[in-house]
Amino acid sequence: MEYSCLGLNDLADEILMIIFKKLDNIEVLYSLLGVNQRLNKIVHDSVFTNSLFLGSELRNDMIRDRFCSKILPEIHDKIEWLHLESSHMKHVLHATDYPNLYGLGLYNINENLVQCLFNDKILSSDIFKNQITRLLITINKNDDYYKMLLSVANIYYYIFTVFTRLTALALYEPSYQSCARLNFNDSLHPNIRSSTLLKLNIRVQCFDDCLCILDGRFNQLYSFSVDLGYIHIPEEMENRVSFTRKTSVLK
Repeated sequence: MEYSCLGLNDLADEILMIIFKKLDNIEVLYSLLGVNQRLNKIVHDSVFTNSLFLGSELRNDMIRDRFCSKILPEIHDKIEWLHLESSHMKHVLHATDYPNLYGLGLYNINENLVQCLFNDKILSSDIFKNQITRLLITINKNDDYYKMLLSVANIYYYIFTVFTRLTALALYEPSYQSCARLNFNDSLHPNIRSSTLLKLNIRVQCFDDCLCILDGRFNQLYSFSVDLGYIHIPEEMENRVSFTRKTSVLK
């Protein structure tokens, strides 16, 4: 029996696509982009370039430098979603222009990082203000409970101040125990509002916080998903009527 050795170039494009789709997009781009013209054409497909999750791989300086200096600039106009870990957000966002970017995932952020990132004149006046319409965030947990509530309130304030075209916002936490929640008590009372937000997925402390969110500050909101820290059912009929009236702002 004779054996033959096949290389990537011996396989049809359709077969290569099937193989590459089983791999992580970041691995495909890092390993194959720039190898030859044929592979370049395949890995430029939107399957591999439309949405990128740049996570722990970029903690390696060599990998991060290649992505920021070579790979991202080459596919910059194909990227629509970026998911970024806190340690390399600025590196990636400053690497090139992203003319078609509209979605952003920011993971493991805290108030100091948000201040630094959102006060960046280039990013805040261009990508954040004019392009991003969908935002997904996770917030680092602070062991000091009150400081965490204050930090969450400030982060939401920065978000609605900087992202002026935002239509969808989601706070995602993989662990229920580490949920960072928004609280509207008198000492915090975050001054957040938006005339563009349509969808909101949020974690709050209690039922009363839902009423605050539905008081008209998001007057275009039509989809509202909420996770409550605890449920306190108002006893007074006035509160029940108030809730019915305020939920009417949802389209």
